[in-house]
Amino acid sequence: MKSASVWLRLPLPDGEVDVVLTRRPRKSVGIRVSAGRVELVAHPAVSAARLREVLLERRDWIAGHVARQRQARRQADDLSQLCWRGEALPIVLAAGARRTARLSADGLIVTGIGDGDAAALKQAVRRFFKREAALRFPARMAELARGCRRQPSGLQLSSARTRWGSCTAAGMIRLNWRLLQAPPAVLDYVIAHELAHLEHMNHSPAFWAETARLYPDWQAARRWLKLHGAGLFHFDESQGEE
Repeated sequence: MKSASVWLRLPLPDGEVDVVLTRRPRKSVGIRVSAGRVELVAHPAVSAARLREVLLERRDWIAGHVARQRQARRQADDLSQLCWRGEALPIVLAAGARRTARLSADGLIVTGIGDGDAAALKQAVRRFFKREAALRFPARMAELARGCRRQPSGLQLSSARTRWGSCTAAGMIRLNWRLLQAPPAVLDYVIAHELAHLEHMNHSPAFWAETARLYPDWQAARRWLKLHGAGLFHFDESQGEE
């Protein structure tokens, strides 16, 4: 039978975090950090002492994930700046009848937004990113695709929340518009990843060899996405739109 409860509070450098324990049959002890707490899943036969040992063994890993999630929550309340190709860029509200957003030397100039209208501001920023992605992504993909034996059949923007890119059997590549917030190297990695699927519709050693041929520094970019990818959803709205 499955049960869950706050089992203990784990001390971390940034403060304590709740540990929720779920008991169910499984071979190993599972750990997941989600919604600001640690979810621990273990077989009923695993002792409390062993569970504490596991938490201590993984304490640094847990602390890193908790810190990043807490930072992401703090950033969610800060609409004074955005991340533009890996760099912080101020958001400057300006008077104007039309709701528009444009780049300038001072930052992203957004007009037509009332004071305190966070939803409208987020919508304007999303539209700006999608417009810029539609302009910038095709040229970057064309450059990386020059070394491919098989060429992609087309490019579409994606708003997926769980995938940065995809490639169909017909060769259509989709790229998540949110990648425009990441450093250019991260976008190059995702493009190379999807281009490699033109040759290998799997994640075999041959696929990763093709990814490395197209973009040799793919591992560093992949690590960046794992660490910071959640922050690229900063300007999403909670209840969906568009």
